[in-house]
Parts: sequence; C-alpha cells; structure tokens
Amino acid sequence: MDHTDAYQILVVDIQKSFQPHIAQYSDVVATTQKLLHAAELLSHEVLLFEQYPKGLGHTDDLLTAFNICRFEKTTFSALNDPSSNSAVNLNTTTIKVIVGLEAHVCVYQTARDLLRLRQPVIVVADAIASRNPQHKTWAIEQLRYDGAVIMSLESVLFDMLKDAKHPHFKAISKLIR
Repeated sequence: MDHTDAYQILVVDIQKSFQPHIAQYSDVVATTQKLLHAAELLSHEVLLFEQYPKGLGHTDDLLTAFNICRFEKTTFSALNDPSSNSAVNLNTTTIKVIVGLEAHVCVYQTARDLLRLRQPVIVVADAIASRNPQHKTWAIEQLRYDGAVIMSLESVLFDMLKDAKHPHFKAISKLIR
C-alpha cells in the first residue's frame, strides 16, 4: 500500500440493540467514531450498513452524526444485498476498511465476499466484536487465512497518513491519544 491508496470505510451493523449482548460494544463504537472522524478529515467515503433495522433497530446514534450513506440489508454480507452491493467500490486500488458487528457473521461474510472478488481488505481488530469473544478470535483467524489484513485503528490511521508531514497528522494523532 503506497501513498496513492484510496480507502472506503464499511461500517457493518453497529446497532444499539447489540449493546446489552456484547461486552466490547462501547469500545467498538468509540473506535469507530475515531475512524469516522479521520475518514471525514481525509475525505474517505464511508458506507454504513444496518442488519434488518425493523427488527434490530438502527445504528448507534453516536455514529449517525457523520455524513454517511446508509443501507438497510437482510443478508449477512453487505455484498449480497441488492440495495447496497453496488455502493461498494470494487476497484482493486481502493482498500476496504471494515468495522462492525458481529465479527463472525456479518463482518466475516462481508470481508470474505470482498476477498473472493480479489479486493484489498483491512479489518480493524479493535473495532469489531461478537457476543462470544471467542467467535471474534476465530473470525480474525479465518479472515487472516483468507487474505484480510488485520490491523489496529492506530495502524490503519497512520497507514492512511503515510507521513508525519501530512496536513492532518496532528488532528488524527489527537484522535488516538
């Protein structure tokens, strides 16, 4: 990945109804907020997916303040829903950065389907979770095996910046302090 990298952020199913069931929910939301702030500063496109909002409710309010294209879906993979799959940039020079819930279902299937299409995928490990933490661990193992890059938010942000001389370096480094 070089200085010409383009990124598209995919926020998968961070819906408020998951909060009582996922111990790391607040951490995922806080980490995703930081990523969305950085994406806004760096002009990276963000797509937000909601799994069956009629039954599961909508995305956490802390994430909807951003200017994001929102898509409802019933499929587990964001790529399998006709209303949202055309929004995902399938140019192989655009790196897809994935965050969300649940790691072993919707995050996994979305990443897997992108990888099958030979898309570059980064999964932000500190911005995904599952009800059972072991399921997250297994999802990360499988995604890594399938070819996804697994990174922390801090690693992703500095990868996007490339250089401490970047005009947004100070603002973005404040996000992770």
